[in-house]
Order: sequence, then C-alpha cells, then structure tokens
Amino acid sequence: MAVYRHNKALILCLQRYCAVPKRNFSTLDEFKANLHKEGATLVEFSGGKVPCILVSPKKYEEMLGKVYGRRVSADTLLDIFYDGRDVFVDVNIKFRDTDFEGNFLLYANDMLEWFEALAESGMMAMGPSETTYTNSQNIFMIQLPKKDAAEKALEIIKTNAKNRVVRGMQDG
Repeated sequence: MAVYRHNKALILCLQRYCAVPKRNFSTLDEFKANLHKEGATLVEFSGGKVPCILVSPKKYEEMLGKVYGRRVSADTLLDIFYDGRDVFVDVNIKFRDTDFEGNFLLYANDMLEWFEALAESGMMAMGPSETTYTNSQNIFMIQLPKKDAAEKALEIIKTNAKNRVVRGMQDG
C-alpha cells in the first residue's frame, strides 16, 4: 500500500483569502472511492482551451441559483496528494457570500493536458455533465487571480505523476 504525502505547503491557494479544504485521504482505496465521477473536459474559449469540471445538471442548476444576479468571487484551492507515482488533486471551489462549495478529486496522472490548460489560461469552467445541456452558453467561467499557483501545481504533477496510463488508474 502506498503512503500519500500531503504536504500543507502544497495546498495551492488560487485566491487571496481562503481556508484549507477539510478532506483527507490515507489509502488508495479512499482516493478511488472519492474520485469525481462526472468527469472533466476541455472547452474552447476565445481561441484557447479552458479546463472544465463537469457536474450533474442538478448541482449545476443549484450553483447557478446561488450566484445568479450577484457579483460573486470564488476561492479556488488545489490540494495536491502524491506518492511519487500517483498524483491526486482535490479542487475545492467556494463561492464567497454563498453556501455553495464543491470538492472535486481528480486523478492528475491522466489529466496532464487539463492541468496544462489551467496553467496556460488562468481560468476554470464548470458545466453540466449531460450532453443535452452542454454548449457554450451553459459553461460557468471562473477567472483565477493567481495563475502562478496553477503553474506550480502543473510542475508538481509533471514531477510526480510517474504512472501515466491511457485507460485509467491501475492497482499496484
């Protein structure tokens, strides 16, 4: 069994004021059980690629209901866990002055292009997971005020993701 290092110095805050996520994982099975199931993708925006976290249509509608018509800022954290072979990133998004918060645990080994787009664009999107809802009008964009934190996360992922595989995570 692998032991995952979770160095609090690696919790990268992409907003000025934020709280550390409360989630902790200690075994590979815990990570697998908590992986974000709706998925993530890249969307085209202004001639570039922006990473997008997909959520259920119900959760997406709930999020829009909390922020619609309001000036909203988002605290976005990348909490990185790694063991020298597998890298997991727990993306925490909290909209200030609302009770909407989401944690999305991603297996970064298979998502290098997604994290490269995050570091390049300095933006992250959220969208509904069902294709009937997916179009450019149904994507909620979040501007990251500190792009350098995403760049540091990418560096950590590239250095520690030794087990990149095409079809997903393997035990072992």
